[in-house]
Amino acid sequence: MSPALAARQRLPDVAFALAAFVAPAALYVASASHEPASWDTAELQGVPYILGIAHPTGFPLYVLLGYAWSHVFAIGTVAWRMNVAGGLAMAAVAAAAYAVALRFGASRPIALLATLWFACTQNVWAHGARAEAQTLAVACSALAIYTFVRWMQGGADVWFAAAFALCGLGMAAHPNALWVLPALVAGAAIAPRRPRFRLLCVSCALVAGSLLLYLYLPLRSAYVVAHGLDPALALPGAGGGIFWNYNDPSALAGLMLELTGSDFQTPSYFLASLNPMHAQDALAAFVAGIGTQYGAVALVLVFVGGAAAWRRDWRTTLVLVIACTAGLLFSVVYPNESDVGRYRLLVSWIAVPLLGALTPQAPRRAALGHAALALLLAAGAVSAFEHQRGFFERSPHEGGRWVIDAVRPYVPPGSVIVTGWLDATSLAYGAYVDRSLEGRIVVSDDQMRTGFYGLWAAKRRVFLLINPSDEGAIPGTRKYASLDAYHELLEVER
Repeated sequence: MSPALAARQRLPDVAFALAAFVAPAALYVASASHEPASWDTAELQGVPYILGIAHPTGFPLYVLLGYAWSHVFAIGTVAWRMNVAGGLAMAAVAAAAYAVALRFGASRPIALLATLWFACTQNVWAHGARAEAQTLAVACSALAIYTFVRWMQGGADVWFAAAFALCGLGMAAHPNALWVLPALVAGAAIAPRRPRFRLLCVSCALVAGSLLLYLYLPLRSAYVVAHGLDPALALPGAGGGIFWNYNDPSALAGLMLELTGSDFQTPSYFLASLNPMHAQDALAAFVAGIGTQYGAVALVLVFVGGAAAWRRDWRTTLVLVIACTAGLLFSVVYPNESDVGRYRLLVSWIAVPLLGALTPQAPRRAALGHAALALLLAAGAVSAFEHQRGFFERSPHEGGRWVIDAVRPYVPPGSVIVTGWLDATSLAYGAYVDRSLEGRIVVSDDQMRTGFYGLWAAKRRVFLLINPSDEGAIPGTRKYASLDAYHELLEVER
C-alpha cells in the first residue's frame, strides 16, 4: 500500500478524533469569562500567573503549567487565559473518552456523538469553561485509563508505563487522581499477560518522579519569603498570605498542612472513605450523577452497555469501572466541598465508552440499531447543548470584578482588607495579578479573628468586608461604607 493511499484511509480516523477534541474546546473557549471569578476559581486563575502557592494541596503541576501558559499565551485577561487552559484540558478529557469508546467497540460516529453529549452536560461544561485544577487532573486520569486499556488489549509495554506516569502527573495536579491508581494495580493483577518486574519498577519510579513536583511548594515558598514577595509578611501573625504563600510551606509545619490538608480534616475523611459501608452511598451517587446529567433513559442504557462490555472483555471493563467510580467513596464522605461535582467528572466520562459499547455487533441488526443509537445520542447532545446555552451569556464586570470595582474607591493603597475566602480570592486577583487593586494587602479570614487587626491598624488602615446579615458587632470597628445588601465595609479603629 502506498503512503498516499494509507494516509487517505487514515483520514476519517484523524477527522473524527480531531472533532472529539476541537468541538468541545470551541464550546469551552467561546463560553469562558474574561473576568476574575470568586472562591477557588479566582485563586486558580491568579496563582499560576504569579507562580504562587495555592490552597492545599498546592497543585504544583497545575501551577507550573499555568505559569507557562498564562505568559506564553499572552492574549486577553489572565483570568480568561486560565479559563481557556481549563477548557483545553476538558477537551482532552473528551478526546480520551472518544478514544476509549473506540476500544470498547464503538463505531466512530457513535463514539463521537456520545463524546459530544458528554461535553455538553451541565457538570462537564460548567467546569470546562473555567480555571480548575481538577480538570487537569481528570485529563491526566482519562489519558491514563486510555493508555492502560491500550496495554490490556495487546499494546506495547510503553502504554503500561505511560498510564502510571499520567496517574502520577494527575496526582501532582490534584490528589483526587489517586483514585485511578487502584484500577491500574487491579488491571496489572488480572491482565492475561503479567507485566514484567522491570516494567513494574519503572512504572513505580515514574509515579514517584511525578510526585516530586510537590518539591515546588517548599522551594518556591522559601524564595517568596527570602525575597519578600508576599505582602502579608508585613502583618504580624498573618502567616502565609493567600495567592503568594498559603500555609507558608517553607516551614515544615506549613508544608505538612499544605500536603495533607489537615486544617480541613482531609486525612480523617480519606480514611473514612475506605469504609466499605459507604459503597452504597457511592452507588447512589453514581446513579444520581448519570441520571442528572444524561437522563433516565441514558442511565438504563449505560448499565446495558456496561453489561455488554463485560461480556466482551470483563477485565478491561472492571478496570474502567474502578477507575471512574473509586473516587466517589471520598466524595460522599467529604463535607468540606461546596462543589462536589468536580470530584465526579469521571462518572459522566464513563458513560461515553459504555454507551459506545452498545454499538450493534451482529451484521443483520447493525444498520437499524446503529441508526437508532446514533439518533438517540445526537438528540441527547443537541438537548444538552440547548440547556447549557446560558454559559455563553457573559455580562460586563461579572463575578469577582464587581467586588474589586466596588472596594477600590474606599480602600486606598497601603491598606489591609480582610474578608472571607469567597471574596478574598477576587480581591487578591485584583491586588496581585491584574493590579487593579495595587498596593492593597488581602487577608482571607472566614472567622474574623480580630486579635491582630488592632496591631495592624497601628501602622496602616485595616478594613473588614463582611456580610452584615452574618456578622454581629465586631469590637474595635466602625461602619465605613455599604456596598450592597451583602457587602459592608468596616474600618478597624486605631
